[in-house]
Amino acid sequence: MTAENDKTRIASIKNKNAVSKGSKLHLIGKTLSNRYLIEELIGEGGMGYIYRARDTYLNTQLNQDNIVAIKVLHPELADSEDALLLLKDETIKTRTLSHPNIVKVFSASSSDTYHFVVMEWIEGETLEQLIKRSKPNGLSQKRAKPILNQLIDALTYAHSKGIVHSDLKPSNIILDSQGNLKILDFGIAKTNLQEDKYAAPANNEQPNSNGYTPTYASPEQLNGDKSSAKDDIFAFGCIAFELLTSKHPYNRVAANQVAKDTSVKKPSNSSLSVWLKIKKCISLDAAHRPKSLSEVKYELNNNRTSLLIHAACYALLIGGAGYQFLSQSDKQQLIEANYQNSLAKVEQLETWMNWPSDGLPQRLNEIPPQYKVLKEGLLAVHQNKVVEKFTKQVDDLPRTAINTRAYDEAIAIYDEAKNFYPDSETLNNKLESLLTERQSILSDLSYRLDVLLSQSRYDESGDNNIHGLVSQIKIIDSSYTYVPNQEHINNFKLAVLASIENEDFVTQKTLLDVGELVFSNTSELEPLVTALRKKESAMIALAEYKRKTSEGMTVSYPDDDAKIFYQEKLERFNTQLANVSDYKQLIEFDESFSKEAEIFPESFEPILLIKDQIATTYISMASSLMKQKMYRTAERLVERSEEIRKSLENTI
Repeated sequence: MTAENDKTRIASIKNKNAVSKGSKLHLIGKTLSNRYLIEELIGEGGMGYIYRARDTYLNTQLNQDNIVAIKVLHPELADSEDALLLLKDETIKTRTLSHPNIVKVFSASSSDTYHFVVMEWIEGETLEQLIKRSKPNGLSQKRAKPILNQLIDALTYAHSKGIVHSDLKPSNIILDSQGNLKILDFGIAKTNLQEDKYAAPANNEQPNSNGYTPTYASPEQLNGDKSSAKDDIFAFGCIAFELLTSKHPYNRVAANQVAKDTSVKKPSNSSLSVWLKIKKCISLDAAHRPKSLSEVKYELNNNRTSLLIHAACYALLIGGAGYQFLSQSDKQQLIEANYQNSLAKVEQLETWMNWPSDGLPQRLNEIPPQYKVLKEGLLAVHQNKVVEKFTKQVDDLPRTAINTRAYDEAIAIYDEAKNFYPDSETLNNKLESLLTERQSILSDLSYRLDVLLSQSRYDESGDNNIHGLVSQIKIIDSSYTYVPNQEHINNFKLAVLASIENEDFVTQKTLLDVGELVFSNTSELEPLVTALRKKESAMIALAEYKRKTSEGMTVSYPDDDAKIFYQEKLERFNTQLANVSDYKQLIEFDESFSKEAEIFPESFEPILLIKDQIATTYISMASSLMKQKMYRTAERLVERSEEIRKSLENTI
């Protein structure tokens, strides 16, 4: 029963085919979507298989290590619309989550009869594997602390976005070689799916559709209640307890089958304050669980070391005072116990001293802080090999998209190495050389950008363009900010004002892109860039219309976008017409308006309305001239009005 309880269940997947336990996918060596080369099966879950694959699209001669993880839906679920919706829902939900402790999901796709999700590949081990390795005593609270802190951060972030994981368990959590934690499989919750081979029995005709693993599911989740953050908090508590003890708090029994009065013993590895918070998390009554994990994190990181030392010293004094009153037999037993304890310590010290250089820096946290000298000695003995390992990490980094070193990652590796060997001349020289090399490239790119901005070459094509240079700078140093000088600012301002005066929407869009890239932090230009940004969609639509018509295509004029882009011009037309006071001004306005309106299609509504108003004004002024007995002039005005009216009738 407990083995089944450790498998994900997904309530109610409507599936035309029964899922056969014996069916397997044979995808090793196949390429999905002409892109993802399947290399290895690494796991199987309630809905599908997890493979390691290579993204061949990103392969180059210099970069052939583009590994991704791919979750492929069980073939028996391929015809289930609900199952496909779940797969897409998982992708959509996870892509809304941007957090360093949540695995990235890139896309969902189909190839032939296979439906799959492409995810970030994490090289490491699951918490499930770590818990098995730490049997029978579990991790110390100190070792568990960074793991639990990262898990809390990820869940707190997801809950703040209104997303509940609903299937949190050790096998869904990975630690990489640097100790960084990643949560997998967001998106199972809140889906309407029928039974798969691990499906929970339906309690009614419309069962709750949350995905869950019974061993880590809360009682209310198992009973079909609506998902909430407290489901994840319960699962977190079970995982925290298991990390500290290597045992499940309820012996892997589903929580709704556990007696209400069941008590759980405090882990010996846990402080009392932390245990009280974990105990609340695993409460069978949701009302007794914390509303959030923030209070757990507070206790986890609250340092009570000095208090514990005083308590320990007090206990030693009491114990020492009592020693003189022990019987001879008791004294002998105490001496024997101390002897055995000393042997165990010596054995542990020998184990630590025999550690190899591989992974040594990352393992040092396993040694208690009182053995600081031992840590320093291990680092000194293995210094050459450890430094070589760090150097190899840098050398093995893939080249960037512009075929340069990955400077940010390389510098981060050397900085980590210097934490262990701050006085290493080898590391200092390599880091200095790397920084000098990066600065040289940045200086060259910045100079080329200076030239383009000084010469106002905003629409330069080819490799040497502003957008390309800024992108290259970010690849070389993600923290570098290019700062334009006053000449660049003045040139840009003049170019923007000229494009506005000329109503050149193509140039305005180009300048907006440059402004966002280069001048986003220049307060002097902020009003101009903001004004351009308000019309961005209109610029794009008009530019696309111009391109298509120039290629001989028949397309509709983007009226709404034109109204936005030419708003000031249209308002000026209406204001000028409203201020006309005699027939001579009207004729003059009519002539200038007709020339300027040639850029618009004849059917453009604002222009039609202005023409109609001009015709009406001609009649009005003709009437006034008739009263003044200026009949010939009045007749010409009436003829012009009729000409405009006829033109409008033909257009409409």
